[in-house]
Amino acid sequence: MLRRRFKLLGKILLGFIVLVTAFLLIERWRGQIALANYKKELRAKGEKLSPQDFVKPFKAEDNGAPVVYAAVEKLTNGIVLPYSYPPRMKLLESGRAVVGFREPEWVEKDPFRDGDTIKGLVTFHWAYLAADLQTNAAALAEIQAALRQSVLNNQLDFAAGTKMKFGRLAPVKQLTHWFGGATQLALHEGRNADALQYLVSQIHLPRLLAEDGIVISELVRIAIATIARTDTWEALQAEGWTDADLAAMQQAWAEQNFARNMSRSLEGERVYMAQCSQQLRASNEDTYEMMFGEYSVWFSGSDSQNSGWWKWLEEHPYNEEIMGALRKQIFCRLWRFSWSHQSELRTWQTMQELTDIMRAATTNASNQSSEAAVSEFYAKVGDMNFYDQIRFPSFDGVGGLSRTVNKAMQAETHRSLCLTAIALKRYSLRHGKLPENLNALVPEFLSTVLVDYMDGQPIKYRLNADGSFTLYSVGEDGKDDGGDMTLLQGTKSRDLWKRRDYVWPAPATPEEIEEYRKKAVEN
Repeated sequence: MLRRRFKLLGKILLGFIVLVTAFLLIERWRGQIALANYKKELRAKGEKLSPQDFVKPFKAEDNGAPVVYAAVEKLTNGIVLPYSYPPRMKLLESGRAVVGFREPEWVEKDPFRDGDTIKGLVTFHWAYLAADLQTNAAALAEIQAALRQSVLNNQLDFAAGTKMKFGRLAPVKQLTHWFGGATQLALHEGRNADALQYLVSQIHLPRLLAEDGIVISELVRIAIATIARTDTWEALQAEGWTDADLAAMQQAWAEQNFARNMSRSLEGERVYMAQCSQQLRASNEDTYEMMFGEYSVWFSGSDSQNSGWWKWLEEHPYNEEIMGALRKQIFCRLWRFSWSHQSELRTWQTMQELTDIMRAATTNASNQSSEAAVSEFYAKVGDMNFYDQIRFPSFDGVGGLSRTVNKAMQAETHRSLCLTAIALKRYSLRHGKLPENLNALVPEFLSTVLVDYMDGQPIKYRLNADGSFTLYSVGEDGKDDGGDMTLLQGTKSRDLWKRRDYVWPAPATPEEIEEYRKKAVEN
């Protein structure tokens, strides 16, 4: 009798193993077939599917990027730069801003210097900045010359997948402090020609990353452009510009692009992510490191971590050893065999959907037109049952990519505002007054009235009774509040996007400047 029971248990166990093996095989074949069919559909649509699709041939001598990075290595840290940037467009609660280059000095609390923090309030003088720039004048001149090269290409290798290096992003962003600081000093000293030279170099910095074709580089490009916007605002507060100067400043902004580049970067991102999937499928060590390594965010939102068995395992004296073995030797191997193709398929599908949303937003020149699609995408990507969490452990962070649409639209709105503000300055210089409306700028200073990428409608403008002007975007809510600079309820942020409308700041009043200086010394 006992022997018969053991035989029965053996048959049940064998049957269970056969069923599990068959299930895992079916899941593997299902993923492989579906992935191959979907990629065939994408090819038929002309979509880019391989790293080679992002390689652009060029002559090595035309590429200024290596020269830039070599010159960056020659920059030496000074008293001010690159850590303690001089003041620029210091936004006040009123929505107006302090003109930084007009400040006699500036105060910073607990400034960072070469790995250490200097405790207390430290006063910086323009002479310190001048000394820093003089020391690094030759290297900065090399960088400026290289930025004028016809090609700026970092030659990212998408085939490297998880081994791709992004070490060049930080140096590029750091250059905004050097060029921005040089612009501010030149404005402070009334050297408009030098200020223009440095400002144009700063506006062109995003070109260094424009050919990367990946989202992280595009987000850094947008961050650089946001910084360049503040220095453009500062420059427009200065007197003594000629129409040719302003036209050069305007041309630099006209040559930038963010929405179209973000679409291309999302195309590259999906190829990069697919390459990562293929690499993980080939290496258990890489899979374990990516899923459970020191910098992993995979499984970070899994509901399983709140379950009773998980808590029991955490309390077990050998929990780390047990979990390490289960994760690396069982789960990672099962995932690579059975679900890695399904995970890659989901990568292609979700990234294609987001790319299409970005393309539509670019075509419509409107963030508002894509909001519903972005919200639906975010909810869909995050809606995973327990089995989906096992198959698609990397998708906790994919939903965050939906913010790229909004970021690109914000950057394009910055560009529209900068171009329009420069055109207004040119009109005022040539005609001795501000225009009644933006149509007066066409075609003398603009080819067309520029678009507010928040709602797809023209940028808003009003000539005020006191001779000033109000130039604005409707902001993230897409609602025109007439240029209302009121902070959104519940926020103390002085970010221009945290107001009812995004308004191009007017210079602070003398009373506000006095209060600003008083608080800077006290705090």
